[in-house]
Amino acid sequence: MELTVLGGAGEHGRSSYLLTADQQHVLLDYGVKKENGGVYPLMEHMDEWIGGLKAVFLSHAHEDHCIALPVLYRNGYQGEVWTTRATANQLPTYFEAWKRYTDKHAAARPYDDRDVQSIRYRYLEDVIPSGQWGILLPELEVCWGRSGHLPGSIWIALSWKGKRIFFSGDYTSESQLLDADRPLHYARGSSNPTAQGILPDLDLAIMDAAYGDDPEQQRSKLSHLQQHMDHALDRGGSVLLPVPLYGRGQELMLWASEQYPGIPVLVEEVLLQGIELFANYSGWLHSNAPQRLKRILCSPNLHRINSDQSVEQLYSRYPQAIVLVTDGMMQSIIARQHYEYLSEQSHHAIILTGHLAAGSLGRRLLDQYKVERNGCAVHHVRYKVHQGLPDVRQMLHDLNDPPTVLVHAPKSRTDRLVERLEQEGFRHIHSLIPSARLSI
Repeated sequence: MELTVLGGAGEHGRSSYLLTADQQHVLLDYGVKKENGGVYPLMEHMDEWIGGLKAVFLSHAHEDHCIALPVLYRNGYQGEVWTTRATANQLPTYFEAWKRYTDKHAAARPYDDRDVQSIRYRYLEDVIPSGQWGILLPELEVCWGRSGHLPGSIWIALSWKGKRIFFSGDYTSESQLLDADRPLHYARGSSNPTAQGILPDLDLAIMDAAYGDDPEQQRSKLSHLQQHMDHALDRGGSVLLPVPLYGRGQELMLWASEQYPGIPVLVEEVLLQGIELFANYSGWLHSNAPQRLKRILCSPNLHRINSDQSVEQLYSRYPQAIVLVTDGMMQSIIARQHYEYLSEQSHHAIILTGHLAAGSLGRRLLDQYKVERNGCAVHHVRYKVHQGLPDVRQMLHDLNDPPTVLVHAPKSRTDRLVERLEQEGFRHIHSLIPSARLSI
């Protein structure tokens, strides 16, 4: 068997991993990179594998994992995309957002709306319960579990043609809202290899390592975030938190509302709809999360940002506030409007909490502030929705140190992590790039 990296290793975005055996293929994710109008998975040799593609698995709904799926159908794939119902329900919103992004940049898409409509989804939970192994297709057994990244997000383990492969998707055990099922090698977790979430010896793990050798845990990240927010709020300023549509946005909304009960928290309408999405999928949440979500929706300090209200009117009504808007890289119109209003006054702050693509407004503002220190403060504090050094170390230990490809981070960052892990005694850790092939 062979792994071909079509995207996602040695870079942030366009997650796509092709498994090949006996001229048959299985695909894990097929996403894009939000740079230069869109960067898609490598397609130069698609005609060599699309006809033998037996199954496609989708770990979750974020654009860097899903948006290129219509390309498969454009080029002749007639099979199904295996995912979860919660993920499939979120995908239309992401496809529409990607369409707006590419139209704004006058960038061509290698598919059209008919290809999006051609996608046929099958739901893993309808066939195989979480944490259990089951036969999906001839010679293909699957086990899956919650990955703690989004409602519907999963890790996937495959037993195919005599090989066992684990794909973490985007994984975190530190979400405030979302629960995660810890994948465990049977020797680590139980004497019963059929117990929930228990995996046998693996031939390969493809593992989220987006934060490289960053050693910090979530509580430390939140402490840094709070320090920056306190500094602005203590000076009478407002704090702008640009966030993604689903996931980190709802978590930070909840945290800010609970942490600062006396400060108005202004939230864009679509982000509040995300709270409702979370509430509708209680099976993906921590046991106390539904109650916390209910409280935030009834909180007197939570206010919806109405589309018919100008930014000037908003800050006139709420001269000091914590403001959450889409999108995390500040590419949206509303994020730009808020920045333009806050930018000239040094007591305000913009805090970016996720990945910033090259060329994005968020990246440009951060780089500019580091040099000039003029106007409102611009800070970057990652809110953890991926794995760093301690998380990767724990997952390698839990899975009994299998041959592993670390993904979701630039090559230099991944190389540093590999070096650190090898110093600690882990073996067979790989840092690859798109187009790389690895025998399994």
